[in-house]
Amino acid sequence: MTIPSGTAAVIAPYDGDGPYPRAFARQGWRTVAVVPEHRLRPPAYRTAPVPAGYAGSVVHRGVRQTVKALRALGVSAVVAGSAEGIEAADRIAWQLGLPGADPASSPLRYDRGAQAARLSRAGIPALRGIRTTSPAAAVAWARTCPLPGYLLAPAVAGIPVEPVECADALQINSSWPVMRHAAVRYSGSAHLVLTELPSRRQYTVQTVTRPGPDGCPEHVVTGVWADARSGPGRPDRTGPLSSDSPPARTLTLRTARVLDVLGVACGPATTRFAYGAGDEPVLVHSLAAPVVTPADEALRRTTAVHLVAPRMKPL
Repeated sequence: MTIPSGTAAVIAPYDGDGPYPRAFARQGWRTVAVVPEHRLRPPAYRTAPVPAGYAGSVVHRGVRQTVKALRALGVSAVVAGSAEGIEAADRIAWQLGLPGADPASSPLRYDRGAQAARLSRAGIPALRGIRTTSPAAAVAWARTCPLPGYLLAPAVAGIPVEPVECADALQINSSWPVMRHAAVRYSGSAHLVLTELPSRRQYTVQTVTRPGPDGCPEHVVTGVWADARSGPGRPDRTGPLSSDSPPARTLTLRTARVLDVLGVACGPATTRFAYGAGDEPVLVHSLAAPVVTPADEALRRTTAVHLVAPRMKPL
């Protein structure tokens, strides 16, 4: 399929020379970086330079000004370049009349706690836990839900802050101040999530979503990766799954349901699941923005198998 060329705006691309300029250039598109002004950035990124590889840049001071600038540049697609760019990308796309998600539901596409609550209401398993700014509330929840271990993480997924395992209330309280400081530094939010400890058997599903002919989102699964983890942080090693393996088929279908419930309407997403003792995948988190992981690096060096669910169509 030939994709018409155009100009895409990438909102808050804080990863330097990220994947977007190259990915869009392969399809004949140019990219414009929309960089929030200093006061709108999380503290860790307030001195970050304009990322390389973009055809131009726009300083984001407010939605109205940014929409006006992007309209003048002929922008025909808007995507988030980081977790911090998701809400702004949703609002800007909405104002431009371009394909995008409902701005009212933006937290569903990056906030672990919001995702778990919404998926639970939809009957889709996610990690049990609590989203709060209060360590006392987190400890109280842990006491009402006694488990062999817990995972403490920023509510905002996709930021460079590793979750930590906690065995009891003492460790939750001792880990809280450092985790809160890191969460604020990289996301601007003091909300943390305390969840049950996920199984080490985890999988990462990478997707791209676009509007279909009927206007409904089409989710294309571009890779399913098995992650071997010895701890709560990044995987020790990863590998692509065969498209005919049972986990790949199950995860492909489950990812489509998750993305629909979370309102992902366009652009890339990275979704992580864990398997416990049973055969039911449990959502760890989903992020509607690119995430650089060892799996992403491997994807650039190899040809990934495209796994397409019945409701999904290949590119």
